[in-house]
Amino acid sequence: MKKFTLAAVIAAVGALAVAGIASAIQGQQAISAKVTNNKAGTKSKPKSVGILTVTTTTTPAAGEEGKFATKTAVIFFDKNIVFGGSKFRSCSASQVVADDSKCPAGSKVGSGTSVARFAGQTVALKVKAYNGPGGTKLSLLVDNQQFGIHAALAGTLSNATGAYGKKLTVTIPANLQSPLPGQFATLTQFITKVGGTSKGTPYVGLKGCSGGKLKFKGTFNYTDGTSKTATTTVNCRK
Repeated sequence: MKKFTLAAVIAAVGALAVAGIASAIQGQQAISAKVTNNKAGTKSKPKSVGILTVTTTTTPAAGEEGKFATKTAVIFFDKNIVFGGSKFRSCSASQVVADDSKCPAGSKVGSGTSVARFAGQTVALKVKAYNGPGGTKLSLLVDNQQFGIHAALAGTLSNATGAYGKKLTVTIPANLQSPLPGQFATLTQFITKVGGTSKGTPYVGLKGCSGGKLKFKGTFNYTDGTSKTATTTVNCRK
């Protein structure tokens, strides 16, 4: 996306003074998760969680909307959750943006929705998730034709520590953070649903269940240089 194309939004922004960035975000950040199958398999044969849904919500404090954006979101997954992306077909980020209809069958691993607030308006986006090369990349294609938005958020899966086995670092492009100079698109909700199986390997698998709970955590970094962390749990069973 090079710019927002809705004339009314451009006119509204032009009438506004450039807002200063708050010294620290005072709003609330939350994360929730759910799976359609919570029965664990084993290390050698993890069971599919079915569909894993991760929802993040940001609630700006009074006067904060439009004064900040999320730069990166780092989602941490319980140590009993494993990812099988290396066994799935993949699609490059450039192909996803150019024409995702030409991505190989089976490379699409999920979908979702997203909501942002910009210049006093609500911007709702459709989300498609594609497995990237090597099984450690995830492209989240976001679309809104009315606002001329068509871009991919780059996700990288890497090892985590302690209670968490993996983490997904998602980077939001600069032109989505600030579509126009001095004006920020405040992301208020992002829902991603991923899952599926390829040749018996689940995209998201469960190899165990410690204490009957799966732990999730999200760390969100904002354009003002501050960050917030939120946690949640999901029940599991052996």
